[in-house]
Amino acid sequence: MNAFSQHAAPRPAFLAAIVLGLCFVLNLLAAGMNLSFSVFLLPLAETLSAERGTVSSIVSVTMLISGLLAPVTGTMLERTGPQVLYPVGLALFAGAYGLASFADSVYLLYGTLGLMGGVALACLGPVPHAALVNRWFYSRVGIAMGVVYSASGVGTLIISPSAAILIEEFDWRLTYRLFALLLAALIPILLFLPWRAIRAGHPLFQDSRPPDEETAQHASPDSTQQTAPASAQPPEWTLPRAIRTTPFWGMTAGFFFAGCSSIAILIHSVSFMIGTGIDPVYAATAFGLLGFLSPVGVIGFGALGDWIGRSRAVLLSYVLGALAILGLYLIKYHSAFFGIPLLVISFGLSMGARGPTVSSMASRIFTGPGFGGIYGAISMGGAFGAGTGAWLGGLLQDIFDTSDALLIFSSITIVLSATPFILIRELRAQ
Repeated sequence: MNAFSQHAAPRPAFLAAIVLGLCFVLNLLAAGMNLSFSVFLLPLAETLSAERGTVSSIVSVTMLISGLLAPVTGTMLERTGPQVLYPVGLALFAGAYGLASFADSVYLLYGTLGLMGGVALACLGPVPHAALVNRWFYSRVGIAMGVVYSASGVGTLIISPSAAILIEEFDWRLTYRLFALLLAALIPILLFLPWRAIRAGHPLFQDSRPPDEETAQHASPDSTQQTAPASAQPPEWTLPRAIRTTPFWGMTAGFFFAGCSSIAILIHSVSFMIGTGIDPVYAATAFGLLGFLSPVGVIGFGALGDWIGRSRAVLLSYVLGALAILGLYLIKYHSAFFGIPLLVISFGLSMGARGPTVSSMASRIFTGPGFGGIYGAISMGGAFGAGTGAWLGGLLQDIFDTSDALLIFSSITIVLSATPFILIRELRAQ
């Protein structure tokens, strides 16, 4: 049993608040600016004389790059510290938007918003934040990660409307330059934070870590006698060791199929509603309400996982996801009056809710300095699942010429996503 479960000493409130606020703001900027691309889609397509599909594929590049680099940035935070990773991410994001503002072809956008933006998103996204937050909020990591993940919805609510106003008032090029200036202005602020104390983590986190060689060499004879022999210490978790375990692949599969189901609904729900005869403005308005509920659900499920157990909270989120699919079914075949509220409430509260809870699970199972890289590898499943769901959700509807294909695909993938948390003992016990 480690020190976290033996003691209930209060966290240093000031440093804990800095860590949580820092992770929230950086995730807000990274996710909010990335998701604001939908506002820039039509102006970019018109200016660059490109098809919408070509321009929108830039986001696919961003997500693919960020997903592939998630294990790398998680490991980098453990080895080099956030004082290196976070300023590099902000600099890359600022450079991406600054260079993109001069684009005269879509290919420059692939290199800036796609490649540079993907690397920046990996540096500033949830994976490195999970590794850092775990050092400060181990006993309440579910709630803390819920706050961090909620920044995505808050960022969307703030940045996308602001970008739309700026584009209408000026143009997309100036808006991107303003994005670049805002991000660049934050870099000097990061340089003056108390990084040594932030990186060290909560005192109980430090107590739970095995002593290094230098400490062991200078230990007194008495303390050496009281220390358990090296053979009695559990081996350190590393990524090669983690990928040989069932929980690792269970959480990866859960993220993959959850990404398939959630993004398929997220991307195609508006067109689904319009196809049933609902007014496009009304459908878009209903869709916009998801952003208001997402932070509530993310933080709520993070707290719920700490209260009733993480596996139960995850399974409850899948129940809400299934109710959202039922809402789509009601919209098409029965009554939109009941179906739309069910869709908005259920999907809004469950969207992203599994992120903080599963990250908390992973931190308990794969505890230690290698957690960042391990959780990054697990989260790759979500990135690949999101890309697959967005693509297959539309392709299957085209192949079978019916929106019922979306209902069936989402239903199957959400069941597959919940299965590991029912069948795998280590996950079920969380």
